[in-house]
Amino acid sequence: MARGWTSLSRRRPGLGTVGAPFYPSPDFAIRSMLDLAGVHSDSVVYDLGCGDGAIVAAAARLYGAKKVVGIEQSKRLCSIALAKTRGLKNASIIEANYDDVDVSEASVVTLYQSASENARLKGKFLRELSEGTTIVSHDYGIPGWHPTELHAFKDHRRGYRVLVYVVGSHLPRRPSGAADLHSAPRK
Repeated sequence: MARGWTSLSRRRPGLGTVGAPFYPSPDFAIRSMLDLAGVHSDSVVYDLGCGDGAIVAAAARLYGAKKVVGIEQSKRLCSIALAKTRGLKNASIIEANYDDVDVSEASVVTLYQSASENARLKGKFLRELSEGTTIVSHDYGIPGWHPTELHAFKDHRRGYRVLVYVVGSHLPRRPSGAADLHSAPRK
């Protein structure tokens, strides 16, 4: 297993492993995600699979979002996320499988999941999110959906991507020959 990865994938009866192993997003990727999502004082942000709570803490503390909810299934990661968000009245952490949490009040959804998990989440997004809700994904696209923005950047170790989707504008066809947005960036 690569250094920095923690195997905390979600298991669901009869479905095997879903979700992605926890890998912390660097601060500059978090800032990029929240900037591109346009998080501000009226935003309601849900982070699906919030891991250590870094995105939740940043959205609440640095961006002053009205409400920020992190959803994480791992008890260990929830305790870390709770510690990071302690004292933030606009932030909460829910220990649960995000499939079981209603995210319909979100104006912004953040995630760092695999392309296959993002594809699986499309149904939840279409059922629960209102038109105009922003979904911002770190590294992996949502197969079959067209991002409204794609930003790629690199630090000294690897490349990163932030893909932005807006519910209701996610379906235009990609021009032929466009890059594959669903796999991880090359290192």
